[in-house]
Amino acid sequence: MRLWIDKEDLDLIKNKFPEVEVQQRENFTSITIDKKNLKDLLLFLRDELSYKMFIDLFCIDFPLHKPRFQGIYLLFNPEKKKRVVVKSWAEDDSLPTVTDLWKGAKWAEREAWDMFGVNFEGHENLVRMFLWEGYKYHPLRKDFPLKGIEDTYLPSLNLRPEEVPAHNYNPYHTAIPTLEDLERTEKARMEKKNQIVLNWGPLHPGTHGTIWFLFDMEGEYVRNCDIILGQLHRGVEKIAENLTYTQFIPYTDRMDYISALCSQVAYVNAVEKLLGVEPPEKAKWIRTMMCELQRINSHLLWLGTFALDLGALTIFLYAFREREKIMDIIEGISGIRLNSSYIRIGGVAKDLPEGALDVIEHFTNDFPQKLEEYETILTKNRVWLKRNVDIGIISEEDVYQYGLTGVVARSAGVPYDIRMIQPTDAYDKVDFEVPLGTVGDCYDRYLLRMEEMRQSNNIVKQCVKKLREIEDDDYVFTENPYVLPTLEEVFNSIESMVKDFTLRVYGEQAPEGEIYLSGENPRGELGFYINSKGEGKPYRLRIRSGAFYNLQIFTELIKGRTVADAVVLLGSLDPVVGETDR
Repeated sequence: MRLWIDKEDLDLIKNKFPEVEVQQRENFTSITIDKKNLKDLLLFLRDELSYKMFIDLFCIDFPLHKPRFQGIYLLFNPEKKKRVVVKSWAEDDSLPTVTDLWKGAKWAEREAWDMFGVNFEGHENLVRMFLWEGYKYHPLRKDFPLKGIEDTYLPSLNLRPEEVPAHNYNPYHTAIPTLEDLERTEKARMEKKNQIVLNWGPLHPGTHGTIWFLFDMEGEYVRNCDIILGQLHRGVEKIAENLTYTQFIPYTDRMDYISALCSQVAYVNAVEKLLGVEPPEKAKWIRTMMCELQRINSHLLWLGTFALDLGALTIFLYAFREREKIMDIIEGISGIRLNSSYIRIGGVAKDLPEGALDVIEHFTNDFPQKLEEYETILTKNRVWLKRNVDIGIISEEDVYQYGLTGVVARSAGVPYDIRMIQPTDAYDKVDFEVPLGTVGDCYDRYLLRMEEMRQSNNIVKQCVKKLREIEDDDYVFTENPYVLPTLEEVFNSIESMVKDFTLRVYGEQAPEGEIYLSGENPRGELGFYINSKGEGKPYRLRIRSGAFYNLQIFTELIKGRTVADAVVLLGSLDPVVGETDR
């Protein structure tokens, strides 16, 4: 199914805005318009053509082009299930803000300013997203080196005055924030208007990662809130521009490290579409099975830690009991428990070991009973109900405004699931249901994740049944020129050895073009935009994080609530900082 804007809508746009340029590809359609008409086109798409769901906003740097920076806006039509990309050049390094059209653009515009230095006219408080206030550079610009700019004098503590320094000793390093920088960053985010500003995190266990919350409080109630991210920012998108497509796979593991396999699959599927690689059927079924096991794994970790935050220690122990079984399965198949790098362009790294399907089948038969145990303890528990019901209610309009995805969107009754909208691998061949909420509160998000584990368990059962039928099929399509040969092929064939050397040194010489493809990560839509210039590495790789956009609505939902509700609300959104910060 083609997921991009149809001809009928394109014709309406051309009639209304005759100056637009339309580029259509098999897996990507974009509309380019000048800066002065950008907001009119976006408004037309939102109000007249129902492209009302905000998905992403980011920039690309073209140093030799005038203007230098291009803004990319990704929208979705929930009625037609269609996407569209709008592009506009940032004249004078600025674009008009769209925060008055979509509230979710607030953090995206901050990130574009932080990484590229693109100003957004009319943005209420355009501050840095990941780096600190006062930092002089914009790291995703092409003229910013990968290792950073070593301009800060930081003499080694180990070097004594009488010693001769080593030949490679350099007292200058890349900048690090001082306490004054952090204080300036904090004050730039939020003005104190009430009794006290409370810092929650970034090292508090209740934040589930290095997230720094600012609460402007009156008594026990939060009146205003902002969030400072970046403590785990590693410049993953910058690193991607300097690696081959295969070399980047381990970095996807280390974003949402709780569901590494889902991140790998989403990235590899995008690369395969760009390269025109079709993995074998067996690999598709293995990927689907592993993703759903990883989804159960992720939800079990969420359930255990969420319940622990609310004082339910028993559930934490129960959930980790089953999670450990899945970790053993993943380790037995891929060789590593957490960051497996098991998925490959063209298939998977290795075949299923003997007995793996038997172990998985045993788990899927046993797991429903364990789910019932969890629900018996929690679902009708009066303390659990008191802490979750009617807390953090999200509406359908919030979903479209903030670009919410995953369980957070479905709790508001919006049937947005990438596995249904754009099925990859074997998702179009398995039978499953997408549970929806009716209220949109923390309790709905709990119920949905519990039901999702049940649905994922059923998908895994179907995958096991199918994989028994195609047990002897290939697990990777090495005949394709873009796919690395197996180790056995390299050892036994000079042609495979040459191919392996060429791909590892020069990379997969992808055709010129653009693509956006996403996957249904346990935390929402994880999308990858790739801009290729025909080289062995991407010119620009954008990672659309579901956790990043889902976390943004926390700042609105917490207003008028107590600090005690903050723990529940954050847990129900289930962010992973490795993915939000990238």
